[in-house]
Formats: sequence, structure tokens, C-alpha cells
Amino acid sequence: MKMLYLVSYSQNPTGITTSFAKKAGALAMLKRFEPAAGHPIYLLEDAAYRELRFAGDDVVSALAAEGADERVIYTGTYSKPFATGVRVGFGILPKPLLTVVLRVKANHDFGTSNLLQQLLCRALASCRYERHLPELQRRYARKAATMTRAMREHFPADVRWQEPGGGLYVWARCPKRVKSGVNSKLFQSALKRDVLYVPGELCYANDPTRRKPNCEMRISFGSATEADMRTGIERLGATLRELL
Repeated sequence: MKMLYLVSYSQNPTGITTSFAKKAGALAMLKRFEPAAGHPIYLLEDAAYRELRFAGDDVVSALAAEGADERVIYTGTYSKPFATGVRVGFGILPKPLLTVVLRVKANHDFGTSNLLQQLLCRALASCRYERHLPELQRRYARKAATMTRAMREHFPADVRWQEPGGGLYVWARCPKRVKSGVNSKLFQSALKRDVLYVPGELCYANDPTRRKPNCEMRISFGSATEADMRTGIERLGATLRELL
């Protein structure tokens, strides 16, 4: 089976949300390739971060696009919006795939934990999950604002980023002359100051037709406290200013 995998809401690492027009366009493109491929090509929409949106309007899923009932696989999780240790998710699949996927999953893990499913079932039925989401979204909105405020204060002006509207990350781009990779002065200096970011080069697939960009950083506001984020961004900003 062939498919296009798309993390479409506040995606990791960039935080970008894909518009419905692009999702529908991707589905139409896959349909055009099917005759040459000789088999169905599916669009898998991974919506893991959808419920972590704290700014802007929700975007319609690819499930609403023409032909989606035959070609779109939509997946979600409760690990991100509810509890990290609750490894329970769900999927909406075209009918021809449903039985096959259920069989593969059963052979792979012998079934999702009954305890976790019961916990989720009660959280959903009691509306505790529904009440939990706005609180979680407010918390992440506050943490994202704390991080980006510190970045505006401490980062050089030519370091750019997009204000997050959801998810857990800020994707920052340095000037091209400043490398951010694992072996770069920036990364090594940040580690010496007890600051860790994900080098952008690790977030790209290998592509023989082009070199991976090496001036980007994924900075997470997910688990750190606001005080630690302010300290970390100040230290990272000092390192950037030294290099620039």
C-alpha cells in the first residue's frame, strides 16, 4: 500500500497547519497518479496536534474533501491532549482497509490496554475530557507567549520564527551563515549552557537532490516551566549574539 503521510495541524517541527485547500489539492494529485501506479494511493492525515490549537480557527479535515471516503485515513491520539502515558488513539479508515488494519494491529500488539481504554471511555462519557481541553489550551498559549516574548527580548533581530497557534514548538531560522546542526558551534555552545534544542537538519528526510538546511532550530515549550524557558532562551540568545 502506498500513501502520502501528512501531519496537518500545528505540525512537528514547524507548527504549521495545512489549509483545507492544500489537503484537497494533495488528494486530487494522488488520484491523478493512481492510473500510472496501478493501485490506490491514500492520504493519511495525522491530526495528533489538532486539539492543541490555542489561536485561530480550526481547519476542516481532509475527510471533507471530494473522494475522501475512499482514500483518506484520519488518525488522532489522546496522548498529546490528555495524558502522555495514555497510549490510545483512533482512526477513521476507508472500508476496504478497516478489516486489514484491525488484523495487523491485533497481531502487532494483541490489543490496546483495556485499563487505558476504560479510563478514556469514562473521561469522554463524563465530559471531563471536554472540560480539560480549554484548560490545556490556555496553559500552552501562556507558555508559548512566554517563550516568544523571551525570544523577542533576547534573540538577535535577524533570527526569524512564526508565532505558534497551537502544538508544542517554535521553529526558528537563523541567518544562513549561522549553522545550527549537531556539530555546529551554536549547538555545542548551547549544550555547555545546559540548553537543548532540536537541530533543524534532523527534521528533514534524506534527499539526494538537495542539501538539508542547517540554520534552523525546533524549540519546545511543551514540558519546561515558564521560569526555565525564560532562562533557557536568555542563554540561547546570548550564544546567538556571540556568533552574530
